[in-house]
Amino acid sequence: MEPNRYYVKNGDTLASIAEELGLSISEIKKYHNESSRPHEWIKEDNSLPAWSTFIIIPDSVEVLKKKKEDFLSSEKVALRQKETDNDKYLILQKIDMQVSGSSMIDSETEMVWEFRKFKKDGIFYGAIQQKLHQVKYIKSIYRQFAEYMQKFNKPLEHLVIGLSQEGGVESLVNQEEITERWNRLKNELQPELGNTFEEKNMIEGGDRDFSDTLPLIKNNLLYTLFLNDLFYEYADPGIFIEQGKQQYISQVFANESVMILTKRKVEKDGDILKIKFYSEADPDKNNHLRNIYNTKLKDFLQEHFDYAFTWSLEYHFDIQKGKMLLCHSKIKEQASRKYTHLTEHTIQLSKN
Repeated sequence: MEPNRYYVKNGDTLASIAEELGLSISEIKKYHNESSRPHEWIKEDNSLPAWSTFIIIPDSVEVLKKKKEDFLSSEKVALRQKETDNDKYLILQKIDMQVSGSSMIDSETEMVWEFRKFKKDGIFYGAIQQKLHQVKYIKSIYRQFAEYMQKFNKPLEHLVIGLSQEGGVESLVNQEEITERWNRLKNELQPELGNTFEEKNMIEGGDRDFSDTLPLIKNNLLYTLFLNDLFYEYADPGIFIEQGKQQYISQVFANESVMILTKRKVEKDGDILKIKFYSEADPDKNNHLRNIYNTKLKDFLQEHFDYAFTWSLEYHFDIQKGKMLLCHSKIKEQASRKYTHLTEHTIQLSKN
């Protein structure tokens, strides 16, 4: 039986075909490549071989378009990426780590980002320009260090990021610019630097992070929140849907992986779409944390391991404009009652 085919038209891109058929780029690429010979495969950059006249799809064009129409019925909600002008977002970040009732780290940082989303050759890009990065509150003993470390944020003040069809970080366009800014900053800081082990580590870390910055951005919670995979067609408004198991990088156990269980609910209120996530630690998959606690922390804290993790996350989007209006994230993690870490982010579209 001949496979279902989509015949490529002049001006088609993989993104435009995915949009037309109501499929994701990754879904089309995976299905086509698994159903064709290597010289016919869609390439890593999503380009089609010049000699291709068709791509293989999981169903007929007519059936896929009908499924898309059904999905976009009044009972379902579609959030689509769209181009936007420069928007200003106010970001507030709070971190509080408490050990035995005392705040070891207690800080509040305010940022302002200008953000523009544009489309080129069928791919969406996000341009972020940092306009403000200010430590509003931190314990006085840490302020000088925090203000010094803030200088190391300068290479990231302008980012151009390639986005997936769903809205997440996929590539970094202006890597050379970031590396050049880091090299200039390193020269500016040279008179302030000594020859300590810690300073050498900071410079080596900067050389590594600012020559290949994409992993740094993908592993940064703020960028993950700001550029999350949220642009989908939601078929289940009003109910919590299990999202399966995911990983979180622990803040109380030195970057250990924590397995979490997440559920999601979407609610439509006029032109506003609210997307809510709630996560907890998987009770069966984090026993490695108990071993670390008993080895390194139990004698110091003088209490038994009592791990807990909760994460509440909510977004508000303007459906018509495809624009984020609000994000609020609150993560609480504890190794025991005496050792807790709280991280909170509020990202809000400015009305000015």
